Amino acid sequence: MKVKRYIGHTTQEAMQKVKEEMGKDALILSTRKIRQKGITGWFKRPLIEVVAAVDEPNKGNFNSQRMMPASVLNYASPTKEDDATKVLEKLEAQISNMGELLNKLANGFKVIENNVGPGIKREYVPYYEMLVNNEVSEDIAKGIIEKAALLHERSSVDFERCLRQVLLEYIGPSRPLEVSPGRRKVVIFVGPTGVGKTTSLAKLAAIFSIQKQMKVGLITADTYRIAAVDQLKIYAEIMEIPLSILYSPREMVAALEEHRDKDVIFVDTAGKSIRDRAQEKEILELISLSKADEVYLVLSCNTSYSGCLNIIKSYSFLPDYKLLFTKMDEASNYGIILNCRYITGKPLSYVATGQSVPDDIEVADPNKLLSCIMKRVEV
Repeated sequence: MKVKRYIGHTTQEAMQKVKEEMGKDALILSTRKIRQKGITGWFKRPLIEVVAAVDEPNKGNFNSQRMMPASVLNYASPTKEDDATKVLEKLEAQISNMGELLNKLANGFKVIENNVGPGIKREYVPYYEMLVNNEVSEDIAKGIIEKAALLHERSSVDFERCLRQVLLEYIGPSRPLEVSPGRRKVVIFVGPTGVGKTTSLAKLAAIFSIQKQMKVGLITADTYRIAAVDQLKIYAEIMEIPLSILYSPREMVAALEEHRDKDVIFVDTAGKSIRDRAQEKEILELISLSKADEVYLVLSCNTSYSGCLNIIKSYSFLPDYKLLFTKMDEASNYGIILNCRYITGKPLSYVATGQSVPDDIEVADPNKLLSCIMKRVEV
C-alpha cells in the first residue's frame, strides 16, 4: 500500500493531485489546513494537506523486490554463512510488523468513516469538512451532506448544486418587519448583554422613520444600565423620535398611550442572563402588556456554538420570535447562523454588518448567506 501526502492551495487542487497520481481508488486518510513556511506564512492563506493511500498492484518479482525494505532483500538471498532458521525468524517478524501496519491503516479508515458518519461517501468528505470548518455543527453538517447526496444520486444535477439547494432550505426565507401606516405594530428586542440590541433597534427605527417616512416611537425598559438609556436617548434626539423610559413593566400601558398615533413602536429590553428567572417573568410581562406583534431575539455571529445553544435554551420560554444576527463584519465564519436557524426553527429577519446607523443593517438575504458559507467550501 502506498501512502502519500499532497499539498494544494485549495482542497480541490490537492484532491486533483491525488486523483492524477493514485486514481479513483485512492483512500483519503485525512485533510487539514497547514500554514506556509517562513514568517510570511503567518500572513498567507493556509494550504490544504491531503493524505491518501492506494493499494499497489503486483507487478512481478522484480518490482515486488524493488519495493521491499532493504533488510528483507538481504534476507531473501542469504549467504552460506547465514543460519537459515534465524533468517526465517527475522522474515516472520518483518511480516508481522507489516501486518500490524496494515491493521493500523484499516483502523484509521474506520475512524474516518465514523467521523463523517454512515452513508457519507469519501467523495463528499471535503464538503463535510469545509462546512464543519465554517462552524456548522457536525450533526447538522452530516444531515446536510446526506440530504444533498441523496438528491444528487437521484438526479443528474451535480453535487454542489444539490448542496446549495439543501443549504437554502436550511436557511429558509427571511421575514423582515412589515408595517402599514395606520396599523400600529409593537416590536420588542430581547437578547443577552453586549450583542447589539440597542444599536440594531436604532438602525431599524431610522430606516422606518427617515427612509420609509413612518411615525416611529421608542420605549426602553433597559434601566439597569444608565449607559443603555443614554445611548438610546442620543439616537432618539438625533432622529427626532419620542422616547419613553419604563422603570416597571406596569408602565407599558401608559407608554403605549403616549405613542398611540405611531405606526411602529420599538421596545428595548435589558440584556438577560441565561440563569435569571426573574428577568424571564419581566420579559413575558412586557410582551403581554404591550401586546407585541413581533419579538426579535438578537444574537452575535461571534458567539460560540455552545454559547448560542445556552442562549437559545434560556429563551425557550418565549412563545415566538424571529432571529436577528449582529456583528457579521467581525465574524470569520457564519455557520452559527445556520445552526441557530435549524435548532430553533425560527425565521431570520435582519443581519447587522457594522456600527453605522442606519446603514449597517439589511434584510437577511438567503442567497448572500449561502455565499458566505459556500465561499469557504473550497472543493
